[in-house]
Amino acid sequence: MGEAEDGEYAYPMILKSRPDILLTDVKMPFMDGLELSHLVRKELPGTKIIIFSGYDEFEYAKEAIKIGISDYLLKPVTPAALIDALKKVAESIREEREHSRLLERYFVDYEKYMKFPDKTDYNGVDRKLIENFLKTGDLDECGLFIDEYFEAVGKENYMSLLLRQYMAMDIFYCVREFVKSIHAEEAESRPEWTDLKRLAKAIENTQSTMDYLKRLFTSALTIRDKSSGDRYGQIIREAKDYIAENFSSSDFSLNRIAEYIGVSSSYFSSIFKQGTGQTLMEYVTGIRIDKACELLKCTSLRTAEIGEQVGYSDPHYFSTAFKKATGQSPKEFRVGTSGKVRTEH
Repeated sequence: MGEAEDGEYAYPMILKSRPDILLTDVKMPFMDGLELSHLVRKELPGTKIIIFSGYDEFEYAKEAIKIGISDYLLKPVTPAALIDALKKVAESIREEREHSRLLERYFVDYEKYMKFPDKTDYNGVDRKLIENFLKTGDLDECGLFIDEYFEAVGKENYMSLLLRQYMAMDIFYCVREFVKSIHAEEAESRPEWTDLKRLAKAIENTQSTMDYLKRLFTSALTIRDKSSGDRYGQIIREAKDYIAENFSSSDFSLNRIAEYIGVSSSYFSSIFKQGTGQTLMEYVTGIRIDKACELLKCTSLRTAEIGEQVGYSDPHYFSTAFKKATGQSPKEFRVGTSGKVRTEH
């Protein structure tokens, strides 16, 4: 449908043509493949993304899987590998469309045979509301959420077997997709996520439908909380490794780290503080000042050069940050006056 030299040119083309599949390199000028993928996933969540990666960027590209990229291919890419990847992605698109077609059929059947006595227009499951609850809701709120959701749908509506069938199936797939998105093995192994007979039996009456959905949400949030706890530690470890290698870079920033990890900057900032007890700025400053102390002790580099090597392009700002952390100016520290570095990481 289109071709572009880099992400900056590609993005408006993608929004206009709305392709089923995007193929992008990791390394591109102006806007790289990961930044482009973040934007596309946000605006066109249905578009599947395949990334090409050179050997040196292999680990970097692998992190991109976390943001929902369908596949990555290590360059040089053979025709057979590309065709195989495209076939897999195409098959997943066909499955999603079949799912949508079935839901549409249920909904059409419902509208054909049933009327809404209370004049309420039921426009389908509010997937955004459900997804938000799955991401941010508390475990003990599952029952209340389902009760309020059914109340909003309207008693005269959910009393219909056809509507309950449509609604329960759509909610089931919405929850299942969420569990799969956090890479939980339970989505493929536990019966509540694979056995549709349970769903068919649950919709026999309203109460059994509600009870089933409450159990489903409780299970999903339990998995989420367990996965989140494990993932927080992994994200922080990966972030610390990235910081150790890149803190001296001139374009080092919170956004860069968040992009590397594959999460939003606000989310990363929050979990980093929770996991370390420090803000990212406090942690990075500690790393930089420790390295500066080492260079002041072991080299004859000028203060400005040392500041630049540890990520401070402005010598005055470096001196201010150093004194705030150590109680001494860089020159005072070098000549051995009193003071001690107090940083934690």
